[in-house]
Amino acid sequence: MAGGGNSPVVAVKLSGSTQAESWSEGKLLGGDVVLQVSSESGVMLVAPFSGGKSGLLRELKKLYNASGGVRVKVKRGPSIIEVRAKVAVDESSLLKKTYVLACSTDTGYVATLVDAMEQDCLVLQDKSRKIMEASRMLKDFSKKDELLLKLSSMKLKDSYVSYPWEQKMLTFLPVSGSAMVFSLLLMPPTLSPKARDVAGVEQTSARAVAWLSAAQASGVPITFVNIQTEPIFMQFADYQVPGYRQDPAVIGNTGCYRIQDREAMDVDVVRAVRLWYSPAAAELAIDLKPEENESRLGVGISCTEEGFCHVSSVDPGTVADRAGLQTVYQAACAAGKLLVISRLGGDKITPWLVASSGSIRCYDTISLSNKLSLHRQTGQSIRLHVMVWEGALTANLYNSIEDTPSREKGVPSGGYTNRSAYRNSGDHPKYYSNPKEKHYMSKDSQDSQDFDSNAEPSLGMSDSYLPYKYIN
Repeated sequence: MAGGGNSPVVAVKLSGSTQAESWSEGKLLGGDVVLQVSSESGVMLVAPFSGGKSGLLRELKKLYNASGGVRVKVKRGPSIIEVRAKVAVDESSLLKKTYVLACSTDTGYVATLVDAMEQDCLVLQDKSRKIMEASRMLKDFSKKDELLLKLSSMKLKDSYVSYPWEQKMLTFLPVSGSAMVFSLLLMPPTLSPKARDVAGVEQTSARAVAWLSAAQASGVPITFVNIQTEPIFMQFADYQVPGYRQDPAVIGNTGCYRIQDREAMDVDVVRAVRLWYSPAAAELAIDLKPEENESRLGVGISCTEEGFCHVSSVDPGTVADRAGLQTVYQAACAAGKLLVISRLGGDKITPWLVASSGSIRCYDTISLSNKLSLHRQTGQSIRLHVMVWEGALTANLYNSIEDTPSREKGVPSGGYTNRSAYRNSGDHPKYYSNPKEKHYMSKDSQDSQDFDSNAEPSLGMSDSYLPYKYIN
């Protein structure tokens, strides 16, 4: 080792072309005192070097292009560090061939050797440390600015992932392939014979809420889900819309306004309102399975003012009774609810449209009765879904699959228990015996004798006589 104090040593001086940004603790730095140079071939040069810098360079010439380069052990402050390097020719020397130490991983990082005093090396080492710290800080700031710039311009990327829709819809939907939500589209009421003189969104929404409240009050077990406006593009006779150039604030609650398409053609937009609702608790599936030569199904169907079809009677000992419909029907009566039919054969049969005139578009009970009658005549089973009311003791309405053999023949897997807990009578709530009930019969039986207005309708009657009740 070189002597302490102010002894002459061979030191490292970085080439002027070496950028400060490439300096690091693992490379040769200005002011490093060379203590030892060794190669994989076994050559080892140890300080003090005979002839100083010149003597060391003569020995390094022998290690030029040595396999594996050289290992340089240097003194940096109180520490001794070993650095990997290789002997290279100084390209900047024009007078004679001079050898230098280059970084083994960065050929542009070149260190020359100089004769110096150890005290001067300490000063040069401190200068190198300060330059390296300043360079590191600058690099950190530059990197942070680069990251901030990258962050400001970065956008999240989306992608598509596959999803087993059919399996999920079969597994997680109460009614396979169908959501347990229903909707009613209400057109804005007409205010005058003019095509665009219609009520605004507020009045149409009020109709929707009134319809929902009235249905709930009559015993229909439904609950509010959502309400939204729905633009419908229409073509009207040519006449100027009042307030044609409305501002957005006015359009927000108007019933009809005009826009222009890309070809500058006028398009009229009617603001309808869609009301979304769902059964208060759930939908219950019941399978009607007629046997051969059975004369009737034994279920009567009526319709409310709001357009909901519901079970109005179940005859004992019939297909409907065997399917467990009597149990659920009497449970609904006891709870003060209508046993509303939401689906027939998988198709929704709830009301779906209110015209500008105020008429509600819904399913005709005679058509439903005819369909059920055809199923009976052909011996084909049919599934109907009924709405279950909130707070119903569903444990008394459902039976497990394992209990199927113990029930009466024809009861579906989603059948019912405690049938004897209800009276087999026609004790119905008031809405089942409305004195304003009107009775209808099929067109083929208009000349037939009037039937008893107090009698419960039945699908088991002859095909030419299919009355039903419509509650006014």
